[in-house]
Amino acid sequence: MSKKKYTAAERAENCVIDLEAAVYQAAMKPRGTLGGICETFGLTYNTAVLQVNPKRTCHTLSPMLIEQVLSATQSPLIMDAICCAHGNAAWFLLPSDADQSDEMTDIALLGQKFADLNSTSLDAYADKIIEPDEFAEIQRDAQALQRQIQTIVEKARRNMERNNG
Repeated sequence: MSKKKYTAAERAENCVIDLEAAVYQAAMKPRGTLGGICETFGLTYNTAVLQVNPKRTCHTLSPMLIEQVLSATQSPLIMDAICCAHGNAAWFLLPSDADQSDEMTDIALLGQKFADLNSTSLDAYADKIIEPDEFAEIQRDAQALQRQIQTIVEKARRNMERNNG
């Protein structure tokens, strides 16, 4: 699988991407998202467009804008990028109290996430050379697996507390 070249859209879908690209994807890909963010937070649209565009160096992406985009979009791309930049971190969302999904479904999803990581890893190691995009795919699938594990653990904790006083 080595030497496979992704487009920017494919890389955003399959890999962990850098923070600037993640903010751009979160803010610009669903059409009108950045406009809504600007309206909500009272930002100037033209300035915000220049700040989120990773190809424009005349404006820098501020931490405040990253926070505002993350707040508005809840983008996993941004969280993945931050955790990978740290190098020794992972993230997960705890299930909401209103989440009524079946625990057995969560366990089945765990198996699927493991299978995804297994498949990605086997494909990447097939030629004994890990390319950067392959590594980013492995990172993304590994983080999805970790998030699913934490979801199961949290639901089990809530069940224990609910049923054991």
